[in-house]
Amino acid sequence: MKLNMQGGSISIPVGRTSTSGQLSIPVSLTATGAGYTNIFKLSGPVQFGDGEGKSYAKVNYGDLSKIDPSTLSLTPVGKDVTVGLAFPISLTISDDNASVSNIKKVDVLATDVLAFEDKGNVEMNSTDGWAGKVLSVKIQKAKTTSVYKIVSPFGENSLAFMIKADGKTVVFPNQVLGNDPDYGAVTMSDVTGTVSNGVVTLQVGGYRVSAGSFGPGTETIKLPN
Repeated sequence: MKLNMQGGSISIPVGRTSTSGQLSIPVSLTATGAGYTNIFKLSGPVQFGDGEGKSYAKVNYGDLSKIDPSTLSLTPVGKDVTVGLAFPISLTISDDNASVSNIKKVDVLATDVLAFEDKGNVEMNSTDGWAGKVLSVKIQKAKTTSVYKIVSPFGENSLAFMIKADGKTVVFPNQVLGNDPDYGAVTMSDVTGTVSNGVVTLQVGGYRVSAGSFGPGTETIKLPN
């Protein structure tokens, strides 16, 4: 089950076969992701009123920057990019409260499409990278977690990356930076990234096109204060 995260909570539908009388069902939350159960918390048992066959388990969530999502999804929109995170959790009810269908557990993929805010301009050193020079680029940061967006650094597509909860590792999925006039779309691929003293270093495995690669490179970005 895939549910969007909004306003600090998600609501997971729970049904019952008999609608007679009031009912309170304890629910437990589990997750395999490190630290997830410290961030995602059930607000209490599922409550059914008399005559109700459907209710909801409410899960509140806290500071998402303290945990790592299972995925960082990027969707190009023109020259911009929409960025989403996904956090898998599971809810379980006891055997005593299971219905005749014996469905006791539901797996939930909590998804969050990020909103960004401008953080001004920063220095991007592309001397050993695609541009071959130092750039001043516009940077944005997600409001709820440590995901950043560099707005059209090479005059074309925006690029996004995430700093993991360890504060040292950068996740940078393969992304198309723009187009070469002779070879078409250029993808920054096989990127490994680190953070040190407020500077992100991206080791690019290759600037790849359909005909091959322009070779590896390095991009460094100063994070905003």
